[in-house]
Amino acid sequence: MLLGIDVNCLTLPNKTGVERYVDCLVRAMMTVPLRQGDTVRLYVAKLPTTNYQLPNNWEFRLLPFALPKGWTHLRLSWELFRNPPDVFFNPSHEIPAFVSKKTRIVSTVHDLAFLRVPAAYSPKGGRRQKIAIARGVMKATKLLAISEATKNDLVELAHADATKIVVTPLAVNASDFTVTPEQKSEVLNRYRLSAGKYFLYVGRLETKKNVVTLLRAFAELKKDLGVGHPIELVLAGKWGYGEEAIKQTLAVNNNGVRVLGFTPEEDLASLYSGALAFCFPSLYEGFGMPVLEAAAAGTPVIASDIPALREVMGDAAVFVSPLHVVGWTVAMRRMVFESALRAECVEKGNARVAAFSWAETAKKTWEALYV
Repeated sequence: MLLGIDVNCLTLPNKTGVERYVDCLVRAMMTVPLRQGDTVRLYVAKLPTTNYQLPNNWEFRLLPFALPKGWTHLRLSWELFRNPPDVFFNPSHEIPAFVSKKTRIVSTVHDLAFLRVPAAYSPKGGRRQKIAIARGVMKATKLLAISEATKNDLVELAHADATKIVVTPLAVNASDFTVTPEQKSEVLNRYRLSAGKYFLYVGRLETKKNVVTLLRAFAELKKDLGVGHPIELVLAGKWGYGEEAIKQTLAVNNNGVRVLGFTPEEDLASLYSGALAFCFPSLYEGFGMPVLEAAAAGTPVIASDIPALREVMGDAAVFVSPLHVVGWTVAMRRMVFESALRAECVEKGNARVAAFSWAETAKKTWEALYV
């Protein structure tokens, strides 16, 4: 079997959730010996900057492209037409416009947020995602859903055939979020942060992530705690759709708020570890990897009470209705004053991290590719 995988997202300089999923999954897939005679071909426009030691019968297929956009639907489509693989796996983006009928397609679906919370997307972005999901449901022989919640949404909202959906949950390598005191101290000093004196949010600063609610809740917390209390709210992530509303809220609710912008991956473990608690107020998630990353770093989590985050964290987080500002304020206040609650969340969080494994995800992915 010739298996082709679109991993062009690995060439991006600033990796976010989907790119990190592809990176971790492909590395885990590499640890599984191929069947005799099989070959894996990784399609990229240029070689990734990160070093990959490819196993035997794994290869990069360089597909240079001069235009700034259109690589997937033009250049990759042409390659899949000229040299069709037996199976094409699309873990990150859209299925190319043309894939040979000789090729079976397997595609990962990360979420259907554009259907659950359409106001969180631009009209153009929503239309593009709607088309991509519809093509995936129609053309893929297998759909990989990153959670049971995403599978349920695929069936309910996209009318996908449940029998061709395989749930392949994400995971976190706990060792990636374990830092020494010296490492944590260096990073926190660089960002001028004090351990245990800030709440942390990691993710895009956009409508879907519900950052405005978090800002309003934190503003109420600061009023409640009184003048001089040192607690801060740290926002780490790039700006996204709906940033204007977030900036308007920041203009009047910025007391103790720090906006770091995009944060290098190598700093995240220390930022998680140093936080009093991690706050994730998303309106919708397909999985919600940041809550698991925070748990891996030994940090208690406050999360939106939505299906995917309940599925990932079980009883290991304090859950709050996404738009309930008072509820978020109360949850943060509890984290400030209830050390026993923090300890319980950390202990249960460790168990949730152990419940997910990239090795198991890779195993389930290979099974879907071979069927």
